[in-house]
Amino acid sequence: MARNQDYQLLLLTSVPGIIEGITALAREHFANVDSIYWQMGNMETKADVMRRIEASGHNLIISHVSSIILKPHHLAQATFGAVNIHPAPPEHPGAWGIYCQPVIRRDVRSHHGVTLHEINETIDSGPIYAVERWRVGEHDSIKSVMKKSMQRSEAMLTFAVKTLAASANGSKCFTQLDEDWDGSNGHHGIVDVRTWFDDLDPAHPAHQERVVLNHPKAIMAPPYFSDPGRVEGKDCRP
Repeated sequence: MARNQDYQLLLLTSVPGIIEGITALAREHFANVDSIYWQMGNMETKADVMRRIEASGHNLIISHVSSIILKPHHLAQATFGAVNIHPAPPEHPGAWGIYCQPVIRRDVRSHHGVTLHEINETIDSGPIYAVERWRVGEHDSIKSVMKKSMQRSEAMLTFAVKTLAASANGSKCFTQLDEDWDGSNGHHGIVDVRTWFDDLDPAHPAHQERVVLNHPKAIMAPPYFSDPGRVEGKDCRP
């Protein structure tokens, strides 16, 4: 298989245990790949990861469920584009509560999905290129929503890798969809998610879930964070 020689791909992820597999996938289609894994919230390793990004000679970025917030100069260097696989639909930008909302706040959203979009300087706001949605059943769990989201995010990554590698004009190969990000449903924090659980029927099985997130202090259900007052060195108390 001929591999694309024109792109210097920077591949980012915060999903544990997959970096070798997705790197192998990318190298099937691109001759030049620099892949970086960062554990969300691990401040001890973040400086080194940022140095590696700075040292990268990338001209194309694929961010796959990554928690690294790219700087404007990183995006400017990506002259062939920068795309992100967001593990939720456009109805839920941001990170907090994406997997539990369709389980415990079904009045807000009872479906889930995966979104491929261009990265710009505002988180989860760039042009949308592909969306997959599915209904979350009343008997689904937070764990089942997260598991399917990860599976479909990898499928979306495969689509993005193959499509970009076959293109001569980077992310311009994608057609922008007539889709919009929800400007109100992505501005949640730890306190919001805790409130959702507080308002939930005490008999709801989600109270018994303990789904470990890829964060040094996080799990998915109450207490949600072992130290809810501090995340990434910032005071998150209301």
